This record gives sequence, structure tokens and C-alpha cells, in this order.
Amino acid sequence: MAANAKKLKAIRQNQHSKRLERKIRQFQAKGKNTEKLEKELGYTKSDGRPEFRTGREADPRIKKKTV
Repeated sequence: MAANAKKLKAIRQNQHSKRLERKIRQFQAKGKNTEKLEKELGYTKSDGRPEFRTGREADPRIKKKTV
């Protein structure tokens, strides 16, 4: 079942990138800005997204003690 799940994930990722490519073509035909769509497409084709601090480490209410 694990092999099947990997195959399905690859199919979903490919569908996502194909939809983005189609949307970029549509936006370019209408003369709209495609900068953010191209950035998202780059994320799908490369390693991944940039890391962001989340949860407890990003919460400004919780201050870290400094000595």
C-alpha cells in the first residue's frame, strides 16, 4: 500500500504543477501578472518551500529569557 500511496502523491503533485502551468498561460494571454504563480510553480519543481518559524517559537507573547 505504501508504494501505491507514493504513486498517488506523485500524480497529485503533477496535476498541481500542470494546473499552475495552464493558469500561467491563461494569465499571460490576458496580460495579468504571473509573478506569484511562477513562484509557486518553482516550489513544486524544486526541493520545497522556505522554512518559517511556527507555533511556540513564532509566538511574540512567549518571550525567551536572555541572560
